[in-house]
Amino acid sequence: MNSRLKGIITVVLVVIIGLFAVSGIGYIRQRMAADQGVKYLNQKEYQKAYEEFDSAASRFTLIFTKQKKNVLFYEGEALYQMGEYNKAVEVYDKLIDRGESKAYSLKAYCLMQRNKTKEAIEVCDLGISEFPEEGEIYCTKYAIYAKQEKYKEGLKIIQKALKQEGLKNKQEVLFARISAYESLFDFDTAYKYTKAYVKAYPKDAQGKKELTFLETR
Repeated sequence: MNSRLKGIITVVLVVIIGLFAVSGIGYIRQRMAADQGVKYLNQKEYQKAYEEFDSAASRFTLIFTKQKKNVLFYEGEALYQMGEYNKAVEVYDKLIDRGESKAYSLKAYCLMQRNKTKEAIEVCDLGISEFPEEGEIYCTKYAIYAKQEKYKEGLKIIQKALKQEGLKNKQEVLFARISAYESLFDFDTAYKYTKAYVKAYPKDAQGKKELTFLETR
């Protein structure tokens, strides 16, 4: 091996070691800023929380880690609580680009806060097309229709969700179905599904409360 090749290899190794070192320091500082941000978030000091999360998100790491993902979700939450819905949407778009299904629902809620109902539904539709097994997105779309008192349209969304194989967050979807029938004043059907729900999820306090309510009607 000639001296020139040795020199190149040495430089490459130094660069790689340097990158790992900088990335490791960035990861630690990101964690520290994120922890402080969570404290501020729990204290409802949203501006301070946002500043910490924004600082954490800017830290250099070699790969997109689970920690970085969580930081972005926290940053979006802080912005949402501050009423900075446009900025929150930008954060959730970054997560959507990373394939995070939950970000579709959160983006839709931000759009609803800006009275952009059509766009919110479109975001849900996109999320459903990308992640047809994610029950949370169906529930978000149902909630949008429910806010407009379009319960029949909302019920169709829930029924579509329940046809999906391997549906995630199924419990949430089943409870939304109960809510839809109650809103349509079809209490007999709501009661039937509530009994089935409580049987499937006997420890769920919300389900028991609904069953008691329907039994007393």
